[in-house]
Amino acid sequence: MPTLEELPDDHPLKDERAKKRALITVAFTLFLDLMGFGIILPILPFYAESMHASETMVALLSTAFSAAQFVMAPVLGRISDRYGRRPVMLVSIAGSAVAATILGFAHVLWLVFAARIVAGMSKANVSTAHAYVADLVEPDQRARYMGLMGAAMGMGFVFGPGVGGLLGHVFTELPFFVSAGLSVINLIMAALWLPETRFPELEEVDDAPSPATTVQASRLSPKGIARIFRSIRGTHMVWLVAIVFCFYVSFAGMESTMALFGERILGWGYGETGLFMTYIGVNMVVFQGVVVGRAVDRFGESATLAMGLVMSAIALCLIGSLEHTAAWLQLELVGPGGETTGTALACYAVIGMLLAGGNGLTVATTSALVSRVSSAEKQGWNMGIKESAASLARVVGPAFAGPLFQHVDPGAPMFIGGLVALLNVKVALTLRKRLARDRPQ
Repeated sequence: MPTLEELPDDHPLKDERAKKRALITVAFTLFLDLMGFGIILPILPFYAESMHASETMVALLSTAFSAAQFVMAPVLGRISDRYGRRPVMLVSIAGSAVAATILGFAHVLWLVFAARIVAGMSKANVSTAHAYVADLVEPDQRARYMGLMGAAMGMGFVFGPGVGGLLGHVFTELPFFVSAGLSVINLIMAALWLPETRFPELEEVDDAPSPATTVQASRLSPKGIARIFRSIRGTHMVWLVAIVFCFYVSFAGMESTMALFGERILGWGYGETGLFMTYIGVNMVVFQGVVVGRAVDRFGESATLAMGLVMSAIALCLIGSLEHTAAWLQLELVGPGGETTGTALACYAVIGMLLAGGNGLTVATTSALVSRVSSAEKQGWNMGIKESAASLARVVGPAFAGPLFQHVDPGAPMFIGGLVALLNVKVALTLRKRLARDRPQ
């Protein structure tokens, strides 16, 4: 690919102000990706229930979203490699606006599913956005700018659920229309300030996709999956893939039923659910920004990973057993006027902090460990395998969580997810021993 210096003199990216505008636009796109996801998260279960959706169908909405994202990520990656980043970004942003608008006007369940599938297809542009940044900045600056993009996504999740909960009190469909409006603004910004960074016509021969994109494309075929397994067989990556998959199965199952659980146990609606998710988001930012680095410096990556999984296991088991434990201890979770008691709020505060901490420690350390166990030639490939495992887990988790919630017990998805997380701790400790054994003396 040509460097910025090799571009024509009149190209917009020769202007530093144009580059800054482009980076701000990409950051805003990622911010809206997570904010739009967060705005919808506390509203969608109740919205679907108003159309007589069962708990299983509500959870399957998360599966539909994740499955569409899983399938389209490699497709959009290949298209952006061949035809450029700008058209993929523009179409994806427009798709987000269309999806939110369909959701706002939906009055039957199949339209809600259609909207979530379109939204998932559009959110698959996250990898394209990161590729755009990689095109735009020098290699020694990429880590810094990727960190800023991650911060933009984190802030989107912090603001989204709270905003969605508040807007839902005005009227139910308002969060969807606000999300669509923000996407339209984003589309205008992108059309004006997002020049192309990929120039296939200036390249001699460069049809080969990046390693991560190759992994995403490979996972869609049996031969590709077999190739992935062969590439990591007998390596530390096998253990990391297992940890990532099990963690995201547990976390996605919790996410897809959390609003339903709050409604069933505490009588929560949009506002309370949104505020709780915002609380989790704030704690995630704190843990990722302050705690993770210090924990890794003191305990090492693999020990910090085990700590994160322990926190996740405790949180999921606590919330999964909350109703039955409160009944056994004769504690009131809901007061006589239907208000949430101080006991319940204290439990949720602890659970939310543990969930956020477990997520922050686990996500950061798994990425670091994948980088550590990978050679320079395998970095992109192994990171792609990790993301593929996470994406597939987000499809599988809600598919199991919904039936467990509906047919077994409202706390069953969380409690079983906690048990899976406990087993994951054992896997993490085994990996730690293997890494210590193989470390050069």
